Amino acid sequence: MGITPNRGYPYPDLGSPTTVAADLEALATAYDADLRAVQDGITQRPIFRASGGSTRQEYGSGAGLTIRYEVLEESTGGILTGVNTQMPRSTFTPAIPGIYLINATVSYSRWVAPASIEWVRLRLFAPGEIAGASANVMPGVEDGNRTLSVTTLYQFTGSNTLSAQFMSNDVPTRPQYAITSRSLTATLVSRT
Repeated sequence: MGITPNRGYPYPDLGSPTTVAADLEALATAYDADLRAVQDGITQRPIFRASGGSTRQEYGSGAGLTIRYEVLEESTGGILTGVNTQMPRSTFTPAIPGIYLINATVSYSRWVAPASIEWVRLRLFAPGEIAGASANVMPGVEDGNRTLSVTTLYQFTGSNTLSAQFMSNDVPTRPQYAITSRSLTATLVSRT
């Protein structure tokens, strides 16, 4: 009996006795085990997802507002441990070194709407930024409710922290904002 060089699947070679049922069973068993390993690698990536929305965060002045999360919805594969699982919190330290795909989303409303030109930004903060990004928007005077979302890559060492900040331009007539729902998701893409 021979095996394929790449995946190690068994096959009858020309000198093997003909046992069709046994040969098919050996191939099916090897294929099933290989498929399980591939599926586990895809579907069981370490991930954490935190959210908030039962309390409102208000922002009116200063350099920025660090987003606070109230619920840890999911934490698999040992990605968050110990104190990092206690909620509510504003920063997270992924325990597994590697490259992470990070997505942060906030929904907000402007509850004082002065007639001023403004911009708002959602920005992720962590050392090890690979593909930095922020979401920016210039809402119009009539806009009341908006959602900002940003996705980027970061490399974590097991000790550096991640947080998200909501910011607005610093003009004298700065509007007031109320952040309602928010979420933060980190998925381990590659271990380092």
